[in-house]
This record gives sequence, C-alpha cells and structure tokens, in this order.
Amino acid sequence: MRSLLLSIILLGTVALSAAGADALQGREVFIANCAHCHSLNPEEVGKRGPHLAGLFARRYGAVEGFPYRMVWTEADPHWTEAQLDAYLEIHRLPEAAARAEVIAFLVPATAGAPPVDPGRGEALYNTECSYCHALTLEGARAVRKVDGGYEDITRVLEPPELESGEPTQPTPPFEESRRRGPHFAGLFGRAPGAVSDFPYRFVYDTPGPIWTEADLDSYIAFHARLESVDRADLIAFLKSATP
Repeated sequence: MRSLLLSIILLGTVALSAAGADALQGREVFIANCAHCHSLNPEEVGKRGPHLAGLFARRYGAVEGFPYRMVWTEADPHWTEAQLDAYLEIHRLPEAAARAEVIAFLVPATAGAPPVDPGRGEALYNTECSYCHALTLEGARAVRKVDGGYEDITRVLEPPELESGEPTQPTPPFEESRRRGPHFAGLFGRAPGAVSDFPYRFVYDTPGPIWTEADLDSYIAFHARLESVDRADLIAFLKSATP
C-alpha cells in the first residue's frame, strides 16, 4: 500500500509539473539535449537512439536495435510521464524544471502534434531560405527581410570567363538577377514545379496535385537538413505568410 501511494503521488507530481511547464521552452531543452540522438519522425533513421513517435503508447524498448540502458520491472512497462522523468534524471537532465518542460513538449510532440512557434519559423526563413526564395511575387527579385526592415540583395550576373586564346568580346551589360529559387506566394495552393524557369532538384511522387505540409517537410529535410522541430516552425510560418 505504501508503494502504491508513493507511485500515485509521483505520477501526480510529474503530471502537475509538466502541465504547468512551458512546452515551447521544453522544445529548446529537447533540441539542446535530445534531438541529436532521438527523432520525432519514425521514418528518420541514423540517429543514435530510437525515435520517440508514439512514445507514451508503447512499451519500453519497443524499438529494436538499440542498447537500452534502463530496464523497468513493472508488469506492464509502458512509458509514462513518471518513468520518462526518472529516465531523464538519470540519463541527462538532473534539473526537475528542465525535465518538466521537456515532458510538456514531448506529450503532444510524440503524439504527432508538436507545439510550433511561427516567430521562430520566420527567423529560420530569414537565415535558411530568404536568399533564394521570396514570400511574394513582388519580392522575388530584390529584397530579403532582416531585422529592422528589408535589405536589397539584388545581385549581378558576372560575365563568363573567356578561355585563353579566345578573341576578346565587348562585355555585355550586367543583368539584375532574380532569386535562385521560385517565390513562395500561394505555395500551398499550387503544384510542385508550377513556377517556371527553375531547375527543380526534387521530384515528388505525391498523391495530390498541390503542395502539402508533408511534401514541404520532406523537401526541407532533404534540401536544408533541418531538424523536425525546426521544420515544423518553418512550415507554420510559411502557412501564415504565403496565402
């Protein structure tokens, strides 16, 4: 009875602490301490630890091929918030507040609904995408969003270097270049490759005729090598910024 009472108290304490914790802050804890070994995407392979998709609906050690360091002795050892709290304390996070935050993030994230931060997604767009891709058709040639406004990133096309022995020709006027990739205006309502005159590197075998969040997630993972939580933020921003 005493053991049962202590277990109930522990479960209640963890649940209350996680419920009051900041899930977005927990995501930062996850990125800093967990994401290099664990993915939220079951299709992502090559990490040092098992993926975390569906974590609270599966038994401990259910993902094969990994040397698990902790063995639970419960008769039905499905992951719980209390067990994860104990594992994190031993494995990487001795601070109770940090564990509560990362659990608050993982409860929805492992169920396929990670909390997203479009503001952080905008920052990722600025650093990872804006040089090649504009949000609007009007911005497709010359501007890039930066702190405090817009910065002109219009470039010029250098004339090709002549091989030795070729006759010298008059240098043609430099031309303004557009961005290296297509604009994102109306992205989620158009077909992949709909903006002409770009050498698309990624060919999609999609069930539908237009871009979806899943398509974009696959493309960003392939092209920009961003972690899944970063991709979720970026996609959340693009959904609001590319009507």
